[in-house]
Amino acid sequence: MKKIIIPVLLVLSFCLMAEKPFQIGVVNPLQIVGEGESIKGLKLNLVHSANANVTGLDIGFVSQVNNDFKGIQYNWVNFNKGNSTGMQLGIFSTSSSMKGLQWGTINHAGQNMVGLQLGLINIVQGGGQNFQIGLINYNKNSAIFFILPFINFNL
Repeated sequence: MKKIIIPVLLVLSFCLMAEKPFQIGVVNPLQIVGEGESIKGLKLNLVHSANANVTGLDIGFVSQVNNDFKGIQYNWVNFNKGNSTGMQLGIFSTSSSMKGLQWGTINHAGQNMVGLQLGLINIVQGGGQNFQIGLINYNKNSAIFFILPFINFNL
């Protein structure tokens, strides 16, 4: 009896963990792990998937993270409602607060940006120490001017 109880408790504890190691999403809510749960590992977005927090590698077409992201995102669209740490690579990337690199066609940091933005259009609406390289660079707290072509920064 004791030999059965311990494996059952171990399996049950893994099922109840708050973070799942793997996600595949077709179109939210058609995804393996629910939107309210967190992923720590690999997140594949065949079309669109959404999760509470993501730590690790996030690749595909459209990714939505409702809280915090840490790692590398490589999607056509990266949509993070919370804090992001790491890299966002894609056509359009947005994060409420970003620490790291945003590289794509349109990059947006809503509240705070610490790091580098490389793209055609770069937008920083808050503060932080950041550097922008692109065709149009909007930086609300820039030391030079809030909108500039080619290079802008706030140090």
